[in-house]
Amino acid sequence: MNKIIIGMLHLLPLPGSPNYSGSMDDVLNRAKSDLENLLEGGLTKVNIENYGDIPFPKIPSSPITISSFTKIVTKLEQEFDFDFGIQVMRNDALSGMSIAHVTGASFIRVNVLTGAMIAEEGIVEGDARPLIELRKKLNSDVKVYADVLVKHAVPLGNQDLRLTAKATVERNMADGIIITGDITGEEASVDDLINLKDEIDKPILVGSGINKDNVNNYLKYCDGVIVGTSLKENNMTNNPVSKENVREFIKVVKNNF
Repeated sequence: MNKIIIGMLHLLPLPGSPNYSGSMDDVLNRAKSDLENLLEGGLTKVNIENYGDIPFPKIPSSPITISSFTKIVTKLEQEFDFDFGIQVMRNDALSGMSIAHVTGASFIRVNVLTGAMIAEEGIVEGDARPLIELRKKLNSDVKVYADVLVKHAVPLGNQDLRLTAKATVERNMADGIIITGDITGEEASVDDLINLKDEIDKPILVGSGINKDNVNNYLKYCDGVIVGTSLKENNMTNNPVSKENVREFIKVVKNNF
């Protein structure tokens, strides 16, 4: 398969989060179960995100979040053979890079690397310099995939998609960009992908709204997808991963790519 296919592993609330259950075993067991279903369903690349830690802080994350996130990822990495990335919500790129470096992740996802977005958390600002400096200092080859005009947010000021995308890769050194719809589970604009295809010389991924019925159409115009909600039981983001949904999704992709 010559496309990048990334499945989402949404962690339950971690210690320190308002909705934490009080049991790290619960968090780990759910993560193991979801990861097993993703891998047995045919995926090989996964993005691990602390999705349950609402409401998200802007930056930085608390030490207990980072330590527990790292512990969960370490346990998974020791038990399963898979390629994975890290995303620390809402926009803690430095912690994401740090966790990725010590656990052996191959990439991180950063919601806002360039410009500024107005989100539920307030004004979320991009700050690429310290992230790229940290990667250099660590002598790390962890890739940075950055959202452009990310979901669950609107631009602060008049940010043009094309110019922001070009700045993200050319001036802020992202290794790829991610295009999304307005919210989790909502489809991205195919027209946006078509318009960016000849402008960006790094991978372009679609990061929301992907399912077995539309994935092949998107993959005509982009280099890969990040898929989460449609792989869950009853297509609900907070539900466990459905192995059957993963199998059906991968079958559709493999039949065409």
